[in-house]
Amino acid sequence: MATLRRERSENRQAHVPAFAPAVQPLDSSADVTAELKAWANHLRNVVESSRDLSPEASGETVHDQMEEETRGAKNAARVAIFRLHSEEGVLRRCATAGSFPSKSRIDYVLGNSHPVAAAAVRREALYLADIEPGTRSERKRPETRSEYAVPSTIGSRVLGVVDVESDEIDGIKPGTRRFLDQAAHEIAYALERCQSLAKLQASEVRFRSMFERGCVSVGLLSPEGTILTVNPAFARLLGSHPAELAGRRLMDFILAEDAGPVDEWLVRIREGSAASSMVECRLLQTSGAVVWALVTISLLGNKPGSESDVLVVAYNIEERKRAEAERARLQERLAQGQKMKALGALAGGVAHDFNNLLGVISGYISMLRTRLPREDPLQQVVATMQVSAGRATELTQQLLNFSRQEAPCLRPMNLLDSLQNVLKIVTQTFDRRISIEHHFAPRVPSVMGDAGQLELALLNLCINARDAMPEGGTLTLEASAVNLSAGDLPIEASDLAGDYVRVVVRDSGKGMDAHVLGQIFEPFFTTKEGRKGVGLGLALVHGTVAQHQGFIGVRSQIGRGSEFTVHLPVARQAALPEAVELHEPAMGGRGTVLVVDDEPFMVDFSCAAVRELGYSALSATDGREAPIICARKSPPVDAVLLDMVMPGPSWETTIKAIRAIQPSPKVIMTSGYNREREAKRGLQLGAAAFIGKPYTIEQLGRVLKESLSSS
Repeated sequence: MATLRRERSENRQAHVPAFAPAVQPLDSSADVTAELKAWANHLRNVVESSRDLSPEASGETVHDQMEEETRGAKNAARVAIFRLHSEEGVLRRCATAGSFPSKSRIDYVLGNSHPVAAAAVRREALYLADIEPGTRSERKRPETRSEYAVPSTIGSRVLGVVDVESDEIDGIKPGTRRFLDQAAHEIAYALERCQSLAKLQASEVRFRSMFERGCVSVGLLSPEGTILTVNPAFARLLGSHPAELAGRRLMDFILAEDAGPVDEWLVRIREGSAASSMVECRLLQTSGAVVWALVTISLLGNKPGSESDVLVVAYNIEERKRAEAERARLQERLAQGQKMKALGALAGGVAHDFNNLLGVISGYISMLRTRLPREDPLQQVVATMQVSAGRATELTQQLLNFSRQEAPCLRPMNLLDSLQNVLKIVTQTFDRRISIEHHFAPRVPSVMGDAGQLELALLNLCINARDAMPEGGTLTLEASAVNLSAGDLPIEASDLAGDYVRVVVRDSGKGMDAHVLGQIFEPFFTTKEGRKGVGLGLALVHGTVAQHQGFIGVRSQIGRGSEFTVHLPVARQAALPEAVELHEPAMGGRGTVLVVDDEPFMVDFSCAAVRELGYSALSATDGREAPIICARKSPPVDAVLLDMVMPGPSWETTIKAIRAIQPSPKVIMTSGYNREREAKRGLQLGAAAFIGKPYTIEQLGRVLKESLSSS
């Protein structure tokens, strides 16, 4: 049986600095023989070379160094250093010297009976002085007759085991074992250093991988702002390669307009008044392209004002900036739409009042014209008054078109006919210093539209162009068929790709800057001086085009003129030839007409016109009084001229009340508003006709005649 000696080193509690330059023998007694000196020399070199105990130290280098040192050591057969891998619970050989059969890996599991494992578990040195051949482990050489295993510890932590084998019985003397105890401490510090180094290397690998492969752009600057190194993501952000950026100044890649804040922060960081900052700026790529970035600048350390390097982290925020710009644009369009809606309601109310006033003026003018002999000199005066009233009516109609909340009644129409009408007007009326040119495609498809509204919109564009050329120039009209893809359309209309008719109105005038272009379609915005414009023309054009499911754009440059482009969707069917409306002279009639209106002047004119046409006239001021008059039965009411917008009961309630009393009267609805949709519903409820304000005596006579003569 082998003799097992368990020895505790006298010096286990002694603290020995790591990597001591030399290890001296513990005593100079008779035990310290030439053999001990050989061992001391051998282990000293092992300790001094322990810096090579890296995680891969079981390789060639340490093995060869240790083997070289053991050649002169008497009785020194084999020496091995084992590192404890606590996470695996094993002791793994990391360095050897002596006559080992191979450099193969050898592990001992904690809890194993082998002295190496036992020494680690017990935290004490174990000495086997006489190992019998029959008890040798399968991993022991047959020649091994004695073995000493001493744990390498720091405090209570075991980091490894130093194991020495001899081919002689009791071949490892006490002095040598005491020296091994001290050497084990030295090796413990070496092992600890190796573990720290391994963790540091692993950490460096991880962070290098993050730096090289990360999506976030990271760079390192000198305190002066010179680029020391950047990762590939940063180089991609600048459209370059990392090696090409080293040595360049960061400020060289920041747009001049945004460089001030970045430079200011670099100075503050260098001076110590700030440790970090975050700035949004535009980076200039090597190709010349510009990209928005959020740049974070931090001192790489915790001592502001020191010569530490500067860390720069950049995030590409181009998409966010684009989204913010689009959101701002949409918000502006929404605000514009709200203003247009509010203005539309205001315009509708103003137009209604204007139409009531114009109804009186135009009506009495028409009555005056019918009473004057044809050869009377005043006929010319009355005609001029009639023309002026007509122009006022057209202006009011523009306001009504602008205020229309519902979609207009569109039908297939030939846009070239409207363009020819506009061309005729501008050619005859514009300053002769303005040259009029037109380029119309031979075939332009029909569009869904209201000819009157579109002609008025195109004429407004021409008038706007004329006013931009006070000294003369060239006005050009163009029309052609185009097919637009989603990319050609505004974002809000990107799903309306298809066939369109494009109309271009171009001038060679003074042009507009970006500020004016941004407000050009706003109501009441005008660049015209004095009272030359009220700023409604282009707002009305914008509204008309939108009502026709089209869109309008403008390009302009100071000194080089402007170009308005209107796109209208192509109709699915061809335009029908317009019917020719025959205007027969108004004829009088017989019967009683009840005029229901809350405007006194309008009541006076309507009653006077009814009498002029040969009818008897009654009047009511609201929908409550009208049924009462109809109930009197004397004289019986044959027709009711009913205003659709009055205080009190609605026009629908008034019609029903009249029908409940007398089903026979013909109801003729009238309004100064655009009431086409409501008029249609009124006709469905039994109304005979609709006449818009203002109207002439001839128009009123024709409507009364047609209504009363119908069954």
